[in-house]
Amino acid sequence: MNLITRSRTGLFLSYRDSRASSTRFSRTRITFDDTDDEQQQLINHDTVDMDLPPKWVDISEQVQLILADTQAKITAVEKLHAKHVLPGFTDRSHEEQEIEAATTDITKNFRQCQSLIQRIGVVSVSHTFPPSQTEAQTLQHGVQTAKNVQRGLAAKVQELSATFRKKQRVYMEKLQGHAIKNQDLLIASGTISLRGSEGLSAVDDDVEAATHTRSQSLSLTQANPSTDLQTRDRELTDIANSIASLAELFKDLSVLVIDQGTILDSVEYNVEQTAAHVSEAVQELNTATQYQKSTGRRKCIFLLLLIIFGLIIVIIFKPKRRHLSSPPPTPPEPILSLRGVGFLSEKSPERLLPDGRFLRLSRIHRWTNT
Repeated sequence: MNLITRSRTGLFLSYRDSRASSTRFSRTRITFDDTDDEQQQLINHDTVDMDLPPKWVDISEQVQLILADTQAKITAVEKLHAKHVLPGFTDRSHEEQEIEAATTDITKNFRQCQSLIQRIGVVSVSHTFPPSQTEAQTLQHGVQTAKNVQRGLAAKVQELSATFRKKQRVYMEKLQGHAIKNQDLLIASGTISLRGSEGLSAVDDDVEAATHTRSQSLSLTQANPSTDLQTRDRELTDIANSIASLAELFKDLSVLVIDQGTILDSVEYNVEQTAAHVSEAVQELNTATQYQKSTGRRKCIFLLLLIIFGLIIVIIFKPKRRHLSSPPPTPPEPILSLRGVGFLSEKSPERLLPDGRFLRLSRIHRWTNT
């Protein structure tokens, strides 16, 4: 497994150079009365307050470095295993020492990673008094982030330790196969008895395999005091102890990542709830859009209703118009009558006189000067 790392040194150097150049150009006109006064220079020096990252960031980087070193050591040990299982007649004690030292270092690295990962949950919790609402929310987010980082690192360590444990078990089975072959040869020659000649079958549980290997190595040592067999038995015992230790480490790390299924279920539930809320929000937005589109129509309808209501009020309270009266009567023209000058009423019978005037014979009103 190739771990991906990212170096931020180049970005830091670019930020530092840009900061130095900007401050140098901005301070070209700043002078001090006493250039030897360091205290005054420190007082006038511009400072930038920056918050330090959480402590678990450094721990996470340290764990990443240890995992990268462990991966390289596992690759080297795998090559040594492949070389050591080859048949040969030379002394291979040096190779055995290298394998043992590398295995011990890898186990120590796993233990160190485990202790560092457990420290992440401790350093992520900090208390302030009196706690404000903003600080409480920030603290909650920080603790949740630290837990996520802790679970991720534990999963990486667990995966790498499982890989190394499988390689160790394969190597142990190969060594045990060589030991069984040597034992069969010794049995055929009559050097040792048949006691303790049972081989190790393939098992899934590494702890049982390690225990069985230790017991078998002890029986072989008691049966045959040969130096070669004792050396091989010691190697098998060391490998079995390493596998047992890795199995315990794997079990401890599984406690940190055992709740990943619960987290995934919680995330799925939150996603479903978010989808439901988004659907409701879309419906509300559509309703609001329809209301906004119908606002102009509603305004027009309301304006027409106001106009109709105003016209009704005008019609109700408008003053009644008087009927058109006949034009004022013209003053009667003076006419000559048999009894004197006067004027006739409109309803008197008329007769046409020779000079063009009418003569009314009835109801002659006399006209007098006042």
